[in-house]
Amino acid sequence: MCVVSAYIKPPFCRLGVRKFILIFIFLLSQSLALGANFVINNDEILSQKVSVKLNEIGSELYAKSGINLVVGVYKDGELEALFKDQNLSSPYAFLLLIKGKKKVEIFADANTSKLFNKEQILSVNPESGTIIPILVSKNGKDVYNAAILNGYADIAEQIASSLNLQLESSVGNSNKTTLNFLRFFIYGLVAFFIIVIFYKKVKNG
Repeated sequence: MCVVSAYIKPPFCRLGVRKFILIFIFLLSQSLALGANFVINNDEILSQKVSVKLNEIGSELYAKSGINLVVGVYKDGELEALFKDQNLSSPYAFLLLIKGKKKVEIFADANTSKLFNKEQILSVNPESGTIIPILVSKNGKDVYNAAILNGYADIAEQIASSLNLQLESSVGNSNKTTLNFLRFFIYGLVAFFIIVIFYKKVKNG
């Protein structure tokens, strides 16, 4: 009821019931997104700093699109079993990495899978892949942090772009610069070995 006074009405009465409900739903979705955890890192493979950033991206994407983008990093296990354990409801996307078996996979419902290019993201080609080229570049804990952050951000940005959304938490340009540097390094290394082999052949006649 909005009967309080003939001259003074509560704020929600002036807004109208429909607008008030829409605002309430929006604020509720925002609070749910902020309280949600989009990172499964029970084996503590990822750093705290990276986990916080992943949750920031996931929260914003969920608040703006309603899509639940989850990432799980495990020491061991089976891809399908670990995915089913999450019992995710549509719409969702689940980036999964098993460190011990060196396996990476992306699961998504039918509609969400159309919003990003899975083959490109999981490509071993440094020109297009945003996870595997980093994983195989060197050894160390930071490899998993960099690869997962890069891949997760790529999925989020592609989904947002497909829905004409802008993510303020996007790592975008800085992350792409790092990947481009890695690509140039790999190509430079290959070119160096080709030159050395060619030089030795010429020298030996």
